Amino acid sequence: MSQNFEPSTANKIKRDLVHKKTELHSSFGTQSQYSTVLRFNSVMENSTETGKTAMTALQLTEYTFFAVIFIFAVTGNTLVCLVIAQTPRMRTTRNFLLVNLAISDLMVALFCIPFDVVLKVTSPVWPLGEALCKVVWPAMTLFTNCSAATLAAISYDRYRAVIYPWKPRFTTVQTSIIISSTWLMSLLLVLPYILALKMVEGECREDWPVPVAVKLYTLGLFVFQYALPLSIIGFAYFMVALKLREQASILARNRKASGISESAYEKAKNAGSSQYMESAMESELASNDPSFANSTQMSVINNKTKFTASKPSNTRKEEKRLQRSTKIIKMLVSVVLLYAICLLPNQVVWLWYEFGSGANWPHLSTFLTFGSLMVYVNSCVNPLLYAGMNDEFRKGFARILRCQCNNGRST
Repeated sequence: MSQNFEPSTANKIKRDLVHKKTELHSSFGTQSQYSTVLRFNSVMENSTETGKTAMTALQLTEYTFFAVIFIFAVTGNTLVCLVIAQTPRMRTTRNFLLVNLAISDLMVALFCIPFDVVLKVTSPVWPLGEALCKVVWPAMTLFTNCSAATLAAISYDRYRAVIYPWKPRFTTVQTSIIISSTWLMSLLLVLPYILALKMVEGECREDWPVPVAVKLYTLGLFVFQYALPLSIIGFAYFMVALKLREQASILARNRKASGISESAYEKAKNAGSSQYMESAMESELASNDPSFANSTQMSVINNKTKFTASKPSNTRKEEKRLQRSTKIIKMLVSVVLLYAICLLPNQVVWLWYEFGSGANWPHLSTFLTFGSLMVYVNSCVNPLLYAGMNDEFRKGFARILRCQCNNGRST
């Protein structure tokens, strides 16, 4: 079976935003090169007028979604970058990873959607030349690879902060190395695809040296874009959830053990001949998580009796800190879940296409369109999540938008 492909309006986003021509073979025998490669558009041309009308309606709906997604993705991800850049307390190494994720999503919108629309109109002709044949689709793959790698890096950063809180945060240099590594690894993953793309008869096509190569590449992308990152992320956030639950339990016990009320603390503090000092020993809470080691503990020594009590106000501070950490983790888990949901249809259809009978499914073109739209949706949902689940982002978005509105009125 011939294994030569070209990007087309079937919207193959197997490289998570890659267009690939579908093969429809009349037999399973040896085929001459390109002789049986047919576009879905060609099939549609042979359909009834009703089918053409339905396809036109589908295309109009698709283009409308493209426009809406483009606006939300560009506006939202730009706002994320601006909020972090303009808010001093948000310019942290952890948020730099969110900036990298926003840039990846922004590039998907700016680079992928316009080309997608143009090539739908001109397909099967590739009007952009041979150089861009090897740039456009690989670049789309690159951005999605980078998003997956960045999500994994963010999960590791949160895992490290919660499980090993005594370790220092990543420095700016270390964070820069991590971000550079996400782009470098993403680039390495698209190199085989760059080499496979060629201009043939005015069309940009995949031309793999052996039939099994495209299957291996499809499987490899599924592993490195989807299965492996989500496995790493799932493990990291599962461990973080267990740790946060443990810390919440310890806080509850610590509040009881330290006297529950302000009066218990004051009694210990004001005992007649007591000697006061900061406790040299960490509480049970601090021993499990040194980030909570700031809880004030007073040692009262009276007639060889030692009594240790944690100040209730400090316990409340730690509870608020834990609540903030939990909210952030919930937001990041939501980002990952949406990534998994949005990319799942596309991953499934191309695994089915390469390893099953998907090429012969009559509704494959429609499902490809749905898969491509879901990938694009993923590029615009993160800012909406940040606004809905994080007070600082929500206030930052409102401040920038309000400022822009005021500037518009003044002009």
